[in-house]
Amino acid sequence: MIKAAFFDIDGTLLDHSGGKSVFPVSTALALAALQRKGIKAFISTGRTFSIIGQVTDIFPFDGYVTTNGQVVLERGGAVIRHAALDPQDVRGLLQLVRKGAYPAIILEDESSFPVNDHPSVRRHFEWARTPFPPFYEESRLDRHPVVQINIYMPLDEARQLIAPLPRLDVTSSGGDILDVIPKGGGKEVGLSAVAEYYGIRQEETIAFGDGPNDISMLRWAGTGVAMGNGTPEVKSTADYVTTSVSEDGIKNALLHLGILTEADL
Repeated sequence: MIKAAFFDIDGTLLDHSGGKSVFPVSTALALAALQRKGIKAFISTGRTFSIIGQVTDIFPFDGYVTTNGQVVLERGGAVIRHAALDPQDVRGLLQLVRKGAYPAIILEDESSFPVNDHPSVRRHFEWARTPFPPFYEESRLDRHPVVQINIYMPLDEARQLIAPLPRLDVTSSGGDILDVIPKGGGKEVGLSAVAEYYGIRQEETIAFGDGPNDISMLRWAGTGVAMGNGTPEVKSTADYVTTSVSEDGIKNALLHLGILTEADL
């Protein structure tokens, strides 16, 4: 029996296909039905908690796996898991990023800072609907842990870039933005922390995703569901491929798998 469900945001909970970010009504109804049945619903995203308001304002999730599993929170904000990048690795990566003039953003728990000025970096803050902040100062490392670094470059180049820093790994939700996280840290680590915290067995979990950084999560979950708009690799990983987010993918999967019935909705 499923006791916890985990949902990526972009391309899974939110439909961006029409140029706007839409939370399908069918998804909101399905999530509410899960909670009525006693199944907890969690976000699992590469975003920081500070920029997930668009979905949390729409639906009261039971908790949040953020920054690809590094920061995991209860609904009320209690910390279930917190893992930061080693300051030495942050300094090493910053040196490489600045040397190559790669666009990059430093992510702390509550704040984000550009490493350098670049159109891609400016578009990020416009997307997040926040003013362009001051450039990052390494002196902050003494007081504010870094939970993720976003860089804009091809994946193969990024892997070469971080090769001298073996405690780092790189993942992506798709597109031209990559997420640098601690080695061995991914969404699946966040799911595991939630399961342990609530006494839920791995086989009692289900996860939904569409991008490369969802693959490890779908593999870890008892049932992994790929959205119809997901990448081929994600689909090949999943236990089940549902319809796209714009075609009621979450609702359809929950009905197909027998987790919900039409009467539940």
